[in-house]
Amino acid sequence: MKAVHFGAGNIGRGFIGEILAANNFEITFIDVNETIIDALKARQGYTIELADETQEQIHIEHVTGLNNAKEPETVIQAIAEADILTTAIGPNILPHIAELIAKGLEARQQHPDKPAIDVIACENMIGGSTF
Repeated sequence: MKAVHFGAGNIGRGFIGEILAANNFEITFIDVNETIIDALKARQGYTIELADETQEQIHIEHVTGLNNAKEPETVIQAIAEADILTTAIGPNILPHIAELIAKGLEARQQHPDKPAIDVIACENMIGGSTF
């Protein structure tokens, strides 16, 4: 299964990415931070450390990254092929990615064999997914 996640920051990689990976998703992180995106592309994985007394380390694999400012067409294609789309970018940024998500959903309609996609906004706001 494939997931597209907007936001490759701490919440995206450390929380949402871990949940998606634990559920056997291949994850494409979308962000404008070139350093993080380039590292995800090169390493195809990363390690998180739990912030508790165990300090357990969890390695997340089967990931890549796309820069939505530089690779919008590739992002659109990734959305068209995904099984789930999640965001963790902050509510103020959601309007800035809405058009790109809409284009991805339109491209997805060209694949009638694909089931409906779940879009989940993992934002710190009430009604984030509706927004």
